[in-house]
Amino acid sequence: MFSNMISFHRRLIVLTTVFIAVLIVLIAQVSLLTISQGEERFVKARGRLHATSYLPTWRGRIFDRKGRVIAEDVASYNVSVDGDLITGERVRNLAIKDAKIKVGSDKWKSISPEKREEIISTMLPQREEELNHFWNIIALEGGISIEELQRRVAFIKKEVDKTAKVVWARQEEVHRIRYGNGVPFDQRPIREQREPHVVLPRVSDALAMRFSLLGDLLDGAIHVEHSRERDYPMRQQTVFLDRSTLPNPMVAFDTIEVKLENVAELIVGDVRDEVWAEDIQRNPFRTKDGVDLRGYRAGDEVGKRGIESSMEETLRGVRGQIVKHRGGEELSRIQPRGGADVQITLDMKLQARIEGVMSYELGLMQVQQWHRNAVLPEGTPLRGAVVVLDVDTSEVLALVSTPALRDEQDVDGYPWLDRAAQGYYPPGSIIKPLVLVSAMTEGKLKHGESIECVGHFFKNVKNAARCWIYREKYKFKTHAHLEPVEALARSCNIFFYELGTRLGFTNLVHWLQGFGMSKPLSAQLTNSDSQGSEGHFPNEDAIQELKDRGALAFETVSISIGQGALTWSPLHAAASYATLARGGIWKSPTLLAGMKQNEHDLSLDKEAVALALSGLHQSVTKKYGTGSQIRYGANNSEPTFTIDGVRLWGKTGTAEAPPYRLRKDSHPIDGLDHSWFLAMASPIDETKPTVVVAVLVEHGGSGGRVAGPIANQVLQALQAEGYLERKP
Repeated sequence: MFSNMISFHRRLIVLTTVFIAVLIVLIAQVSLLTISQGEERFVKARGRLHATSYLPTWRGRIFDRKGRVIAEDVASYNVSVDGDLITGERVRNLAIKDAKIKVGSDKWKSISPEKREEIISTMLPQREEELNHFWNIIALEGGISIEELQRRVAFIKKEVDKTAKVVWARQEEVHRIRYGNGVPFDQRPIREQREPHVVLPRVSDALAMRFSLLGDLLDGAIHVEHSRERDYPMRQQTVFLDRSTLPNPMVAFDTIEVKLENVAELIVGDVRDEVWAEDIQRNPFRTKDGVDLRGYRAGDEVGKRGIESSMEETLRGVRGQIVKHRGGEELSRIQPRGGADVQITLDMKLQARIEGVMSYELGLMQVQQWHRNAVLPEGTPLRGAVVVLDVDTSEVLALVSTPALRDEQDVDGYPWLDRAAQGYYPPGSIIKPLVLVSAMTEGKLKHGESIECVGHFFKNVKNAARCWIYREKYKFKTHAHLEPVEALARSCNIFFYELGTRLGFTNLVHWLQGFGMSKPLSAQLTNSDSQGSEGHFPNEDAIQELKDRGALAFETVSISIGQGALTWSPLHAAASYATLARGGIWKSPTLLAGMKQNEHDLSLDKEAVALALSGLHQSVTKKYGTGSQIRYGANNSEPTFTIDGVRLWGKTGTAEAPPYRLRKDSHPIDGLDHSWFLAMASPIDETKPTVVVAVLVEHGGSGGRVAGPIANQVLQALQAEGYLERKP
């Protein structure tokens, strides 16, 4: 009896111990669930009771300098399709449902997984056929090919799969930390795999209504959503150009109508509705802390090029969020916020006029017989750029590059290259006024000093480093003794060879850097799709190599007239002339209104600046000036500029060009020159320039004959748009 009692007590102690141990485990687990994981599990539980939806945002508007809207979001509709149709999950689930119905739910539970898969596989073809029919209907009604729709769907699936991998990787990392490797991680579908994705963006009202009626296809898989479309109201413009001011061989006493389809497209840019992996990496919608309402999701608009791309962070808005109870009660709401507006310095009306001037329809950007281009066939499309810069502010008023995007007349002309800001060319003689003021500021040329032009610079070498006039066709003439003003007007090479030599290679390079050569442009002025850098500029290693080869003396005279190891863009050139017009204050050119600019003072000699401006004035007003006349022959010429009521300054430039290909598959053509014309102007009653115009024509030949008439038409456009008017 006593032994039985002892045995009973022992069993009771053991049972109590086991009970306490189990209780401790349960308490620990409850503690784990309610304390360390309580918040997370509460959020998950609440998520099952709540439905979250997102409100679309909108991009900020873009205005031109006069407040005209040039980019804005307008109301539209998107057609989207459930994510499980895109991933293919819905088709399989429907096939499983069909298989269960065919077999019966009770029997389904008893058969093996292998047998289930066999039955499901017999149901799949019918469901896949329905899906193909579904996609065909969307393509047909949406007005796109089935191949294009398949491409869009494949892209969405690829992006969703990428997102899923990122999310699952984060979830698995957290899972391993909490539960170790002993508990398998279950990859559950993420929201992007279930929610609708846009397959037809920005459809018309009529098409939206049509798809609303088709909404019941495949269990309501089609959704029509309110959206916004990016609109560019000034992209298409028609300009009327007066042909009575064209050079005599082209003159006509009428106007020509030029229809422009893509005004400033390369500068303003556009948007894409495909979100790329780098967008999500930069700013993901889903983060470890939840969601970022500013983050990127499939179907979002993203700046593709130009201002739309460079100002993406400013223009992009923040979507809103609504959380509702499953019963429909709204629990919280975050209103969407639109992106901020951006104002640029372009005048879109002026931009359109200049694009008309540069169009092939007008004819100035085609090889003409009077260009005397002995290499390229008459009628060959020419490529080039125009920059218009406000002197006081260094704001860009117009930035034109040809060929334009989607130009069918010159498909091999790299239309995505913004030649105005990122095309780089040797400066040629337009660099000469900069050399003059640099030398005089350094004291290398005294006031009133003259330099003799003897035709060639090196005493015993007559066929190199010559003046442009010292040639057989000019009977080996020279300019004799010249002072700075006339030397600049006549563009005497020998005068500037001497100045460059007196300055020295390194010192001259330093001065050119001060005028902005090789300085990087702001992101808003460079196109991410373009080619190019800040141009070619000799560094210390290159200078040492020239010394080692004994070539420094010749390279010094070469860069003194803008040849050799120098290249810059038309925008850099315009900014350097604006610096001269401001008396030596360099300001970084800008495309954004109100943007803070870099600037520095070159402390130029005031008399040197006055002499340079006088030389540039004579260059376009005196008959001996290289920019004053379009010369067709020995006794046949006409004034380059036909504009009234304007004071002018200017300089021609003809720079050696690399070999040229008419087409990508054609042989390179040697012996061509780039054409430059830098013009400055102001109303007739003002004494200092107010605008700078830079014209560059690739492989055009003579700067005066080819680029000069274009500069004249650009000034006419400025005057027509209200610039260069006298002050009241």
